[in-house]
Amino acid sequence: MKFIHTADLHLDREFEGLVQEVAYQPYKILEKIIDFAIAEAVEVVFFAGDNFHQSQPSIKIQNYFTTQLARLKPHGIQAVVIFGNHDYYRESVYWVQFSDNVTVFYSESVMTRKLTLRTGETLAVSGFSYQHSHISDDKIVDYPLRDYACDYHIGLFHGEISGHKFAPANLTDMLSKNYNYWALGHIHLASQLADSIIYSGTPQGRNKKEVTNLIVYGEILPSGNLIYFQDLAEVHFETLTLDLSACQTLAQVLTYIMGNLVDETIFYSLNLKNYEAVADNLQEAIDNEELLEELRQNHTIVKLKLLPLDSNKHLLTSIEVPKFAMPDIDFTDIYSLIPHKKEIQAIFDDPEFITEVQDNVSLYVSQYFDFGGGQDEN
Repeated sequence: MKFIHTADLHLDREFEGLVQEVAYQPYKILEKIIDFAIAEAVEVVFFAGDNFHQSQPSIKIQNYFTTQLARLKPHGIQAVVIFGNHDYYRESVYWVQFSDNVTVFYSESVMTRKLTLRTGETLAVSGFSYQHSHISDDKIVDYPLRDYACDYHIGLFHGEISGHKFAPANLTDMLSKNYNYWALGHIHLASQLADSIIYSGTPQGRNKKEVTNLIVYGEILPSGNLIYFQDLAEVHFETLTLDLSACQTLAQVLTYIMGNLVDETIFYSLNLKNYEAVADNLQEAIDNEELLEELRQNHTIVKLKLLPLDSNKHLLTSIEVPKFAMPDIDFTDIYSLIPHKKEIQAIFDDPEFITEVQDNVSLYVSQYFDFGGGQDEN
């Protein structure tokens, strides 16, 4: 059985940290996944949650998702979908109907669905969907042992290993089910926890932290699983640290930087170091954003900063702290400063709104401060 495993599409999420207009639309990654599935003639595509970023995705993006999955049907390819903590399922929110080649898990209780593939082989899939933005229960205990009456058994899971808020699980319990494969979602960086237990990560990164843009392309054989990671993303975020020690003039600096911006499909974050010979003028060009403006004529630049010089500590352009821990925002205090209307109160009572604001503030801070620690987006 050949399959594709993807997760964390976040179709209605834009690129973050950009001030430039770009030609690329991040939701288009779904079309590339569907094209790849058809070209490789896989039997099934697994979507392991957070298909949408918003808890109430627009009708337009919902229709886009279902239309793309329906493209698989004429080729005899099935799709299996669960909902995650971002797009947690409520019937009142979703306007769309999936085509009959798509199996959807709507319940927060673990269910098992059995499919017959175009090869005639049978597949059992066990999984659940979020119906709330958080799940504190260990859901893996509810997954059944492998059903040997079927040719294959797959576990679909959106959540975290350990933790507290997102269906916390442990690797030992997953392995004990003896499934052919576990398709995991929630962590945005690809991670292979065991031969058959994999976070595919997000297939199209939206900010500089999401640097693995992959799907899993696998085949289950009697001899074992063949697993490949495929990069279909149109654009990638990349951080470059450029050593300017050989540059004695500003002209040499500009030539050297431009010579390292080799790909128009990369969104660059640039760190400049060892710029003693041009320090004062370079600092000025950074402060007034003149250099940034010039670089953005032909390239997408997310961030441009000077690293501190060993002998010139006063040239620091960012604050370095050992570990980032964003304090909670006091929304009650904020609400007290604005008109008290029920519409506004409803927004402030929405936990998704609070999470979204907190995430956006954290992202902004990460663009302008350096932190020793780091956390995967989810």
